[in-house]
Amino acid sequence: MQKIKMISIVFVVLLFAFTANARADEGIMVTAEGMAAIKNNNTAMARDLAIQNALRIAVEQAVGTMIASETAIENYQVLSDSIYAKTQGYIQNYRITSEKSVDNLYQVIIQARAAKGKLKNDLMALGLLMARKNMPRVMIMVAEQNVGQTHYSYWWHAHSYQADLSVVENTLMEKLVSKGFNVVDHSVKTKTLKINAPYKVVSLSNTAIKTLGNLFDAEVVIYGKALAKTAGSVMGTSMKSVQADLSLRAVNTDTGQVIASATKHSAAVHISEITAGGKALALATNEIADNLLNQIIKRWSQDVNQGALIQIIITGVNSNRNLVKFKSILKNRVRGISGVFQRGLSSGTATLDIQLKGTAQNLADEISMIDFPGFIIDVTDITANSIKMKMSIQ
Repeated sequence: MQKIKMISIVFVVLLFAFTANARADEGIMVTAEGMAAIKNNNTAMARDLAIQNALRIAVEQAVGTMIASETAIENYQVLSDSIYAKTQGYIQNYRITSEKSVDNLYQVIIQARAAKGKLKNDLMALGLLMARKNMPRVMIMVAEQNVGQTHYSYWWHAHSYQADLSVVENTLMEKLVSKGFNVVDHSVKTKTLKINAPYKVVSLSNTAIKTLGNLFDAEVVIYGKALAKTAGSVMGTSMKSVQADLSLRAVNTDTGQVIASATKHSAAVHISEITAGGKALALATNEIADNLLNQIIKRWSQDVNQGALIQIIITGVNSNRNLVKFKSILKNRVRGISGVFQRGLSSGTATLDIQLKGTAQNLADEISMIDFPGFIIDVTDITANSIKMKMSIQ
């Protein structure tokens, strides 16, 4: 009876693991039509070619749900060589819903499931999503304390920073670079930039992270703390067990908004406590990185496909009438705008949030080309998520 119970428990655990893995990449369902010419009355070969054609189109459609159509068109050759030509690597399964031959052509319609996770990783490797986001620069700020250290080490406080002990930062940087992220080398800029005393602390608010990120020209800062501590010997042997706790969050330096966050607990064993601590920290970083990066990628994909909020701050607004004209022209003449939301107008300064499929740079460029009736708009400052401009009367 006990054996049957144990088998049942194992079965439930395996079933749960299988279901969790299946949910990890539910895939993208698409319907695609493929066609091929029937040559020498060889219908079987034409059918095979039509299916291959449909599978390729299915992958193209799946990619189209993840990046903007303009990006797909501009990078068609790259996508064709690296993604579209490898349909079998992305199609999890498919079924033929209809097929027929018409005028020496064989036609099939399929319903296919494409592997979203694999597509996302490969698109990131090609840099297409980041290019659409204007290659955001990412800076790493992690305070780390390994076994044997009495305090946290962190690079934004010169006296406590120890490069050879920055296991988390080095591991995280390798992961980011391998995914194609544009990583800021803070070690170069710290030689010329001065960090004020209030920011030379372990614990930083999102506002402080935003300030330091802007100082180093980073659009995103990955900030966190990592602590490794001994858990004692392993079953009375000389081997030491060390546990590591790591928490990270990614902050948008334009808005101070947290766009991703994750925590991880890991353990490692070694005869040396310090080595075990380094292994535990590296293990935690490798495991947390994928989670954090997936959140960032998901957020950027939403920005590209659904539109991000770009903040516009206009000074010199002398009347609400001119502001109404400005908003109306934006809605009717600028591509990619799906909403214009006024957040305030006070002392000649107006704040607007623009729901936009595109970048702040593209929006600023288009605004600069418009002849507004009765007033002039001069763009004075552009960041990844905000534009500052001045209105003046003609």
